Formats: sequence, structure tokens, C-alpha cells
Amino acid sequence: MKLRLSVLLVFLAMAAASSSAQLGIYGNFDATHLSSKTSLDTMWLYGPNFGAYYNFIHAGPIAAGLDVRGNFLFGNHLKYRSGLVGVRVAVNPPVLPIKPYAQFSVGGGAVKPDSSGPIQTHYTTKFQYGVFGGADITVLPHVDFRLIEVGYSRMTGIGGGSAVPATSLVTVGSGIVLRLP
Repeated sequence: MKLRLSVLLVFLAMAAASSSAQLGIYGNFDATHLSSKTSLDTMWLYGPNFGAYYNFIHAGPIAAGLDVRGNFLFGNHLKYRSGLVGVRVAVNPPVLPIKPYAQFSVGGGAVKPDSSGPIQTHYTTKFQYGVFGGADITVLPHVDFRLIEVGYSRMTGIGGGSAVPATSLVTVGSGIVLRLP
């Protein structure tokens, strides 16, 4: 019995060390500029962005996979939430510790005032899509520092009705990535 358990543990350790699939879990601090054609002023929202990616396709230094993320931002008496899923492509140069990436995501986003006001008093989820890109740099064997992530996304009008134009969101963030083999 001990021999079987030992063989199983050695096999799992070797499989984990040689596997090419990559799971990454990240947390960023984001600053997002929210604007629409109907609002005379624009606003900044700040807060955490959490997510995970799973690269399951590898071709030399290029890796591709899926990314799932969620934002929880606050500012200007507003709360913003989003949940996006997308396709991610990263480049891992063999000599450099930096890994640039780009992704396209779709999902839903919602805005609500943090107190009663002229806008809806509850979250109303709207369709959202966006393009994100950035660069991670390795600081420890399984830890990366996300130098920067920049994104542009659009969300259907947040005021209700079909006549409300789309809202633009420009995001800049930085954070930590934990890579699991």
C-alpha cells in the first residue's frame, strides 16, 4: 500500500512539473474612466479587479486560453460591477522575464448609485465587451507583478431605455499574479 501511494505521489509530482497548462489567479487595483455621450461630466471609479486565466494552448513562446474577471469599483457616488469572460493570448519570451498579453472579453456590467438618486436604485446588468492588454514580470518562481493593464470596453446605456447610448470605460490597473503549475 505504501509503495502504491509513493508511486502515485511521484507520478503526480512529475506530471505537475512537466505539464504545460498554466493557471493564473490575479488581483489588480483598477482606475476606470467612465463616460457616455449623454453625460456632461465624466467620472473616475476605483477598486479591485479579481480574475483567473487558464492557458491550455502552447506553441513555442505563445500561450492561449481563457480569462474570467470581475470588477468591484466605487467613486462619484456610484458603484460599478462587471463579470467578463474572454480569450487570452500571451507571449513568454525564453530569455526575458516579461510576459505581454492581450485579450477580448464579453459579459455584463452594472452601475448603481451608492445612495438614492435620479438613476436607478438597483443594479441593472447590461451587455459589455472589451479589449485588454498588459505585461507581467516574474518576481518569484510562481509570482508575477502586473506592471500595467490597459483596457477599453463598452457597455450598453446605463440609464435604461434603448435610446441611451453606450458607455465607454477606459481602465488602467496594476497588481499581483499567482501562477499555479
